[in-house]
Amino acid sequence: MVENIIKQMTLKEKVGQLNQHLYGWQCYQKVGDHYELTDLFKKHVKEYGGVGAIYGIMRADAWSQIDEHNGITRQESYQVIQMIQDYIKKHSRFQIPALITEECVHGHMALQSPVYPTQLAMGMSWNPLLMEKIAQNVSQELAAKGGNLALFTGFDVLRDPRWGRSEECFSEDAYLTSQMIQSAVQGFEKDQNGVSVVVKHLCAQGACEGGHNSDAAKIGPRELRDIHLPPVKAAVKAGARAVMAAYNEIDGIPCHIHKNLLHHILRKEYGFDGIVMADGCALDRLLLLNDNPLQMGSLALKAGVDLSLWDQVYTKLDEAVKQGYVTEEELDIAVERILRLKEKLGLFEPSQNIPLPQCDELLLQSARECQVLLKNDDHILPLKKTQKIAVIGPNAHHYLHQLGDYTAYQNPQDIVTVYQGICKKASQVSYALGCTTRKKQFENLDETLKIAKEADVVVLVLGGNSARLYQNAFENNGALRIQDENEMNCGENIDLASLELEGYQNQLLKEIHRVNPNIVTVLIQGRVHVINDVMRYSQAVVASFYPGSRGGDGIADVLFGDYNPSGHLSVSIPRHVGALPCYYNHKHNGAQKDYIDLPSGPLLPFGYGLSYTTFEYQNISLPQKISIQELKEKGLTITLDVHNTGQRDGQDVVQIYIKHLQSSIVSRVLELKGFHKVHVPHHAVQTVSITLSYDDLAIWNIDMEHIVETGRLAVCVGQDSQNYKEYSVCIEESC
Repeated sequence: MVENIIKQMTLKEKVGQLNQHLYGWQCYQKVGDHYELTDLFKKHVKEYGGVGAIYGIMRADAWSQIDEHNGITRQESYQVIQMIQDYIKKHSRFQIPALITEECVHGHMALQSPVYPTQLAMGMSWNPLLMEKIAQNVSQELAAKGGNLALFTGFDVLRDPRWGRSEECFSEDAYLTSQMIQSAVQGFEKDQNGVSVVVKHLCAQGACEGGHNSDAAKIGPRELRDIHLPPVKAAVKAGARAVMAAYNEIDGIPCHIHKNLLHHILRKEYGFDGIVMADGCALDRLLLLNDNPLQMGSLALKAGVDLSLWDQVYTKLDEAVKQGYVTEEELDIAVERILRLKEKLGLFEPSQNIPLPQCDELLLQSARECQVLLKNDDHILPLKKTQKIAVIGPNAHHYLHQLGDYTAYQNPQDIVTVYQGICKKASQVSYALGCTTRKKQFENLDETLKIAKEADVVVLVLGGNSARLYQNAFENNGALRIQDENEMNCGENIDLASLELEGYQNQLLKEIHRVNPNIVTVLIQGRVHVINDVMRYSQAVVASFYPGSRGGDGIADVLFGDYNPSGHLSVSIPRHVGALPCYYNHKHNGAQKDYIDLPSGPLLPFGYGLSYTTFEYQNISLPQKISIQELKEKGLTITLDVHNTGQRDGQDVVQIYIKHLQSSIVSRVLELKGFHKVHVPHHAVQTVSITLSYDDLAIWNIDMEHIVETGRLAVCVGQDSQNYKEYSVCIEESC
């Protein structure tokens, strides 16, 4: 069927299938209690004889200026999408529906949709199975509304936490990121419900220079292969049908015209047969290289970009064919990919109205599991429900601050703040703001110190926020324009030069410590910050990142001991911004790594996380030598017994790292290659087995071949990247 359609299509109709030019919220308007299609939408359908895809019909946020008054309700979404699809089919020759594309970065970005923890928070859970369940739930949500493509950030590996989109990264580590995105893709694709995930961004956006959004990734081919491509390969292997190209360039070549990346590696090497989508207005940015839109559009098409997003360049592809910049046969390749995806997703079949999913327990479980206990002096935690508690801070009771960027308009009653969560547990609870996120002033300091002094314990909730406000100004791709008076200090386009907590947050901490040293600090934030003062002046510290709409419940469960914290850092916490980069898996060539004026390295290492119980590893077993052939056939297996030696049930994350002790290239000091999150009842033992594959032990050698070299290897078994036991393994050609 697809081949016959392409043969009959005009050049303009083909170009229409490659375009996602419209902003979806411009396709309809709400009139009273019903919805009507706009003339802009109808004109676009007529001009191109159809529509390839439409982005963000259900999006509701500050950029779109859509809210509960003029947006599409959760219950009416399917009805509106069907109205749009019916019009497209009725007014096009081949009755081809559009792909309905929606932001689903941490939940569907639409009215009344659940908001899950952001990727950085989920990375702290070290629980890929939980990530799969969340992705499956979001997929069901989108399918029930008639959507098709779920935009989900999963390729970006965080190498510089100054970057505003740090919250969209699972980790600084390629292996952990790969495990999480593999599970996410499996969740999105599991039910074959007409929804596919679009994984973004390809590639290396997390290595942007200086932490600047969309800036160059100054990396070589080995760094690309080691750090940034493993999540891509994992997503393709898991069944991803679509990916989004990244804004950045790699070694001078923008990703949108990077044929080696989009064609040779993605399609030929990894076997990807889906579509490549452009990022918003990214194709128009190519005009900075050359102001000829026909030439630049043709370069992107030849490199492998199939579907545009809001740009002007791809609307001119018919003229590019006519003037000889690209052939119609090359155009047809992309058209066929789009139509094949529509076919696979069932768009040519009658639509099915499926029920909206339940999500409340999943929201709570994810909010609990992303909590990382960083400090707990004198066992101040868990709190007692009989204690008098003061809840203070800019993120203690602001319902938007715990949700992250790419969040839809929210009703306050749908969110549980930290203050509200604590009020459910204890009866003597007071609240004060103390200060805002960024302003250099206190808010009613005398009253704040009064309630702090009278309390048994102060829960101080600090950090950052990514809350977009309706009065903000935005770029044409939805990124925030920088405004000094804005309280938002994380999110797309919100990069930082310093990682210190902003405004008077540290000063508030010190003032409260003066009147009451019993401080439990909770950090709600979109990136890791420099927290030297927080660690010094707090008796306990919990890193929550953005825990989602039930974050207050999850945090309260941890603070009061109703849930034993099980999160571990997926990103190293730097001592100061001058210590960057401080990711754990750096390379070492024998030279001094320390500065002479300030200590280097992390304040807290990758993989770190405390519990209300304690764990010991015993009976660790692994081979002392293994052949290449054995490694290929059955892998290298590590077994150990995890003893819970404390008084509470708990979950531990067993982490397996390797060191290449003999190598033909400069290797990394340590690399995560396996982990397992295991629940162990108190005074009980669980046996854990982790197998490392041939690929896990392979390196990109001096000839850029991905092979396992013979020689000595250290296998490290531990609870974080600084606390482990090391075992020597000899890899031989044959044993």
